[in-house]
Amino acid sequence: MSAACPSCSWPSPMLVSAHGAVRYLRCVCGRFLVSHGGGVDLVSGRSACGTPKAAEHLELIPLPEG
Repeated sequence: MSAACPSCSWPSPMLVSAHGAVRYLRCVCGRFLVSHGGGVDLVSGRSACGTPKAAEHLELIPLPEG
């Protein structure tokens, strides 16, 4: 199976880790890839599971007068 980067076509991204038939790769262009039985896919970003919810409003604290 070819592990060429779908973003820049670099032929041999570096292996970061492997879990069974799934390999996690890092390309010279900076993208992370997942190589599996169906081909090679770009990793789009972090999962929303561990992301804290954004604040709905900000409270401004006034500067002390002096």
